[in-house]
Parts: sequence; C-alpha cells; structure tokens
Amino acid sequence: MGTSLFKANYSYKLIISLILWQVTKISKIAKERVETLINLYKNLYKTVKLIQEYMRKYYNLKKSEGLDLKKGGKV
Repeated sequence: MGTSLFKANYSYKLIISLILWQVTKISKIAKERVETLINLYKNLYKTVKLIQEYMRKYYNLKKSEGLDLKKGGKV
C-alpha cells in the first residue's frame, strides 16, 4: 500500500542523494541551458516570420488576377 508511483512503474525505488553544492551547480547549468533554448526559440521564431513574409510576397506576385473580361467582349 505504501508503494510510490515510481517504484510501481520502474520496479525500483528512486534514491536522490544530492548535496547542496550539486544542486546549485545543476541549477546553474540548467539556467544556462534554458537561456540557450530561449535564444534558439527566438531566432527560430524570427526566421519563420521572415520566411512567411517572403512566401506572402511571392504568393502575391504569382497570384492570378483572374480572367481579363470586359463588358461586351466575346467569351
């Protein structure tokens, strides 16, 4: 009845033995990785927006204006 979800799923008990300096070291590394991911996401977002703008311009240039019909002309 006192089984943790981790032990039920993975069949062994999770043991965490971190010392305070390990936690601060890991948190510094984690912060650096998060900042890197945020910067990568921002760059990717800007690139996607730029590509969308180019696609929009290209589509508008290639878009057909429709048939060139005039009143009274033969169809």
